[in-house]
Amino acid sequence: RAAAVVTAAVIILQTRESSCFSPTAKGYHIGCNFAQRKPTNLRSNGVIDIDVVDADDEPCLLGDNIVASCDVTSGDSIMNEVQTMPPPRRGTQTKLSAATNLGKCICGAGSFALPHVFLKEGVLGGTLAITICAFLAMNTMQSINRSRFLAVANEPLISPPTSYVELTKLALGDGASKVVFSLTLAASLGVCSTYIVFVGQTLASLSADAMSANIVHTLAPNIDETTWEIITAATVLPISLVRNYGVFAFTSALGVTAVLGGILVTLAYGVLVDPGGGIGEALSAVSQLKMWPDSFSDAFGGSFGTIAYLFCINFLTFPIINSMKDSRNDYDGAVSSAVAVIWMVNALFAIVCLGFYGEETQDLVLQNLDNGPYLSALKILLCVDLLFTFPVVFSSGRQILENVLLDESGKEEEEE
Repeated sequence: RAAAVVTAAVIILQTRESSCFSPTAKGYHIGCNFAQRKPTNLRSNGVIDIDVVDADDEPCLLGDNIVASCDVTSGDSIMNEVQTMPPPRRGTQTKLSAATNLGKCICGAGSFALPHVFLKEGVLGGTLAITICAFLAMNTMQSINRSRFLAVANEPLISPPTSYVELTKLALGDGASKVVFSLTLAASLGVCSTYIVFVGQTLASLSADAMSANIVHTLAPNIDETTWEIITAATVLPISLVRNYGVFAFTSALGVTAVLGGILVTLAYGVLVDPGGGIGEALSAVSQLKMWPDSFSDAFGGSFGTIAYLFCINFLTFPIINSMKDSRNDYDGAVSSAVAVIWMVNALFAIVCLGFYGEETQDLVLQNLDNGPYLSALKILLCVDLLFTFPVVFSSGRQILENVLLDESGKEEEEE
């Protein structure tokens, strides 16, 4: 009789094991292979509720429930199978630091070409042109950010695009995205190349200038242009690999300071040296100048491009957007602040300089300055400005290139 009891107990245990059923296994969904049978009870957040099995659940019997096996599947493995929305990418930049970076992208050496633009377009014509460009730039940059969220409004599992290329691909397809990729990369690398050349040429001219006794000639006399270009590239490229835009906010602030310093140097030269007489005399001289352009070709063919080049920085905005803590709510305000301040400063600077030099205003107003400490200081400040602008401009092309290369690498790994 004892042997019979033991035999019966063994049979019962084997039956429970083969059915994958245990009334105490509350931490697991015990029973059928989840490839054929999965719990349907979901929480409100879209995650499977693991604790769905009671002792009264029907056991999974091989053959009876038409399954191949009764493997025990842990809750962790179930969680890995569930696709949930990826967490949103969040940056560290505040609204103020984003506005500083945007301001640095806009203002630069192009500001010193604006007095000649106002000479060609007239005082009122130039003011109207720079106002229109600023307004269009502000609205299109804000529209880009809104379009990011509209592009994925019906796809809750997809994060907003992080580059022009991704946005174009969602909106217009692969063909258009490849065109945008090529143009954005060319713009980013092309502008950066001109920065290196300009800085190299400027520093080489200062290095060879023994008459002005500038600091560049004192520390590094008679160094050729190519050497300066190599030194410049070696300096800015490591900084451009930094991904923390909080650092760029600091360098952008230095760049903006350099531009404002250059503007103040130019104004000081006009007030104290040539032509002298102060700001009031310059503004009174403006009233004697033409208000509107002589012809349409003068207004747009020869000078409007300078203003457009100053404000058309849309391709640089995505890295700044991606680095913000709350781009959806803060980006529009950052753009408005940056554009408004840069518009006001540049318009006033152009008008005052035009009052200083009138019809003698050169393509770049720095050419109106005589060789000496004022011009040397202005050149050095412009070089500093471009050195701190380079990382922000370069990051746009670098980011989309990295995205393409990483995407291709991921595809190759999946194929293997």
